[in-house]
Amino acid sequence: MKNQRSKKGSYLAGIALVCLMMFSVTTAQAQEVTTDTSFVVKGIVSDEDGPLAGANVILKGSSVGTITDMDGHFEFPQKLKKGDILIFSYVGLETQYVTIENQNSASNITLKLDTTLEEIIVVGAVANKKVYSSKKKKDN
Repeated sequence: MKNQRSKKGSYLAGIALVCLMMFSVTTAQAQEVTTDTSFVVKGIVSDEDGPLAGANVILKGSSVGTITDMDGHFEFPQKLKKGDILIFSYVGLETQYVTIENQNSASNITLKLDTTLEEIIVVGAVANKKVYSSKKKKDN
């Protein structure tokens, strides 16, 4: 009888050991979530008079950029992420910096007239009262 008990005990111990190994070997795996936080940014650049053709759109801190088409529309050539800064500029208008929060952050940009003067160059004409004539003698 003692032999039967020891066989039952070792059998139960073996089952317990197998169960313990199954639970200890299995590791919990988190679900893999792929969230692409980059997106295409596009929009239109205009001033008070309407859309601006040829306005510059540049990613701050890089040389990547684009220009607006004839209707003022642009689509940035690379995907941007939250926190990127786009620089919008046009000759004679104030430069505008836009921090990207989502794909619609730069959908409608209006540039204003730049009223600050950094340098003025005045060009004029010289007035002369008499007609220039050569002092070289004419041969008759």
